Amino acid sequence: MKLTIALTGEGITPKDVSLRQLSELLEATAATFDSLAADRKMNPPTVSLAKVKEGSAAYELYSSDRQADRVAASFVTAVRRRGKGTSPRTRKSLQRMHKISARTGSLRIDPMESSPNTKPIYLAPVLVEPDTQVEEATVVYGRVVGLRIDARDQAGVTLRYDDGGQGEFEASLETLQKAAGLLGHAVAARVTFLRGEEQDWEGEIEEIEERAAAGEFMETIKRARRELQEKGIVIDASKWLVERDDD
Repeated sequence: MKLTIALTGEGITPKDVSLRQLSELLEATAATFDSLAADRKMNPPTVSLAKVKEGSAAYELYSSDRQADRVAASFVTAVRRRGKGTSPRTRKSLQRMHKISARTGSLRIDPMESSPNTKPIYLAPVLVEPDTQVEEATVVYGRVVGLRIDARDQAGVTLRYDDGGQGEFEASLETLQKAAGLLGHAVAARVTFLRGEEQDWEGEIEEIEERAAAGEFMETIKRARRELQEKGIVIDASKWLVERDDD
């Protein structure tokens, strides 16, 4: 994948872009790629800065990851549609890109395929989505398979669900630290989803706790039974199944 983003305006060169602004722009771009990958249930590609073009504030991005082309195509589509149909997290990242670039000029994106008919596109303010989303809390079961924290201390936790699929949820730093200790473990998590008319989006993890896997649960039962037997207490489980006549 090769993709160029450029700060454009009369006479703008790399010297007109401070290191802080450039780092913020690149971080917001990386966050947008990560969010788009999460929207499509893919691993985020590793994107690096390959080249700064002379004479202009243009930055060539590169990734050799297999999924990078698909994520980059989603990025171009999201820019063209001004964020319409993307997740709240993606729209927030696109809006950050626009706000950061507006300090100096317009942000131009040169699509991957260069041909006489391919025209660059410019990042416009993100469209405001109709307020049709409802936040709903529920408990999900799965394993912690990923952790994320960006330069603004915005954290996320990825869960792989027991019944298939996975989702990345925003998290507080406290929850991120707790999830870090549970990486790879079976957990029960109280999370929120944003329910839209056409699609649902992952919200935030409110609570997360480790839970015993099926094998561990049975081993706990056996251990408790052995301890009771050592104390002379014998449990006849068959009696638990007998229906009482007076019920």
